[in-house]
Amino acid sequence: MHDNELWYSYKEGDVKALEGLYEQYYSPLTNYGFKFTPDNVCIEESMQDLFLKLWQNRERITRPPAVKQYLYLSFRRILLRRLEYNPSRHEEELSGEHIPFRFDLTCEHPVVKKERMEELMVKANALHSALTNRQREAVFLKYYEELSYEEIAEIMHMSTGVANILIYRAHERLREQFRDFTLLQLLYLLKRS
Repeated sequence: MHDNELWYSYKEGDVKALEGLYEQYYSPLTNYGFKFTPDNVCIEESMQDLFLKLWQNRERITRPPAVKQYLYLSFRRILLRRLEYNPSRHEEELSGEHIPFRFDLTCEHPVVKKERMEELMVKANALHSALTNRQREAVFLKYYEELSYEEIAEIMHMSTGVANILIYRAHERLREQFRDFTLLQLLYLLKRS
């Protein structure tokens, strides 16, 4: 079933539709959560809070333009609140550079051959220091989660233009530091096995 169909059915009170959304977004959202914190319990509780609030507030929640964007935005708010970044007090905290965002690299990914792993690990470490936290998050949302600039801006509490500039500057920074760095390698770095 498509996102919009699941959303419509969930809004009508269909628990199975909510379960469908949960099953569809559990892995991507928890993967996104691990970019902020390694605390599995915190991420799991944030997921539970998200879907509990969705169910409890289903009559008041309007249909979002994009279900995926809405779920990422809501999950991010809940998770950051748990991590003590309080969006209700200081909205600018949600887009602040002080919010950590990590890339994790593992050796098990099938895309990269074993003999290239060491070289890629060196690049990954350099990449981590080359990009800011906000750039890493924006690049992750753009290329791994395939969100639009508008959706990224909404999730990260910034204008669409700022999101576009943030990703453009990340590209420029990567090109400056890694002339041979490919998009495939970047996507690999964003993946968490």
